[in-house]
Amino acid sequence: MYETRLEAFGGIEIIELPEGHGGSAKPDEAKTRHTEAVSIKKGIPEGACIVALDAGGVILTSEKFSSQIGAWESSAKQVVFVIGGSWGLDDAILGEADAILSFGPMTFPHGLARVMLLEQIYRAKMIGRGSEYHK
Repeated sequence: MYETRLEAFGGIEIIELPEGHGGSAKPDEAKTRHTEAVSIKKGIPEGACIVALDAGGVILTSEKFSSQIGAWESSAKQVVFVIGGSWGLDDAILGEADAILSFGPMTFPHGLARVMLLEQIYRAKMIGRGSEYHK
């Protein structure tokens, strides 16, 4: 739904990578995060602004997020948002991120985090446009 709505702002590309545990019933969490980080890094274009989602990141209001997206878009070829796998993001990704955002200390399933992120990006774009959507 929000992916379609974002087409009015140039669209958004969603790339979903497989979890790094290879289907193991008892995966090594550090190895899984590392494997995922390698895959994630391959898909990030050079010069992109990397925004990672992590519980330890900053929490922004929708209005601040809107202005921050504008700043990121002005300073980079592309803005890439990264949502980690079941055990979060590897330090290799967090260390290279230009920003780390949080939806709060609660844990959300990845599908829900994606929808929340898409909605907030759409809301930010509408705020930037001066629309009443965000009220």
